Amino acid sequence: MNTKPLVSFCISTYKRPEILSKQLKLLLQQTYTNFLIVISDNDPGSSAKKVSEEFSDSRIQYHTNGENLGIVKSFNKSIERSITEYVVMITDDDPLQINFLDEIMPLIENYPGYSMYSGFLIKKKFKINTIDKNEFPTFVLDPDKNPSIFWSNCVLRKSDVIDIGMIPDYGSPHLADHALLAMVGSKNGCVIKNAIYSSHFLHDNSYSRGNLDSYFIGCVGFYNVLKEYFDNKKIEIVIKKHLKFWFIAISFSLRKFFRKDKNRIAEIDTFSNKMLQLNFMKSSQFKYFIKKKIFAIKVFLKLV
Repeated sequence: MNTKPLVSFCISTYKRPEILSKQLKLLLQQTYTNFLIVISDNDPGSSAKKVSEEFSDSRIQYHTNGENLGIVKSFNKSIERSITEYVVMITDDDPLQINFLDEIMPLIENYPGYSMYSGFLIKKKFKINTIDKNEFPTFVLDPDKNPSIFWSNCVLRKSDVIDIGMIPDYGSPHLADHALLAMVGSKNGCVIKNAIYSSHFLHDNSYSRGNLDSYFIGCVGFYNVLKEYFDNKKIEIVIKKHLKFWFIAISFSLRKFFRKDKNRIAEIDTFSNKMLQLNFMKSSQFKYFIKKKIFAIKVFLKLV
């Protein structure tokens, strides 16, 4: 086996040592063992340093940013600091199956030259699928073809990540992972294994639940970045479709979580209505208001 690691897990973290510790413990159980973990700590107090050192594993490479750079800039620092040919972007709180690298890394040898090697659940029955660079953006962004996106399911060629300018930083981390994958895959396509290896782990310390205003910023930033990058009418239609699917999903997921908090529900109403006034989001209005009425009826029936 090649002793030089081919892949790094790139992590950003901020004042969540307990969560980071669980993630590192899980990542170190990967059955494919020839990898590195690059941590960029956004905490000026370096709270992740002690956690990283407790594992006494040379594969863990800890770096302090010295200041809070923000989520996206910190993730990009991890990419810059990685010394491997491939990277996997992963948060400190989303679990990953221990067989992920064992399943995905052989694809690099068997299907050389692609920008991305990933796990996606798709309707095709084939276990392995290849998608060329022209088809990939519409595939990955179309919820009818690809209903779930986890960037931690994707091994990315670092040179292509650098070439597209790394993770776009438009002031919000929301959808930046989706934008990254669409742009990277448009360089040299993607090899897909018909499987999902990760999931979202939601908790009270989640950035998303504590920064509701960032959803609007993320929606606008995502649309503008991808519209400019691709400058393609067909892809623009899929971008709008993707945003509609995402918006409905997050709006009602948040409503369900905060259903007993009137102030939070008011915040959700505010950013949702603001989002629906955007020209590229107006097609979402009918479905949103219908679902909102149904949701209100269900909440009322539970109270009764």
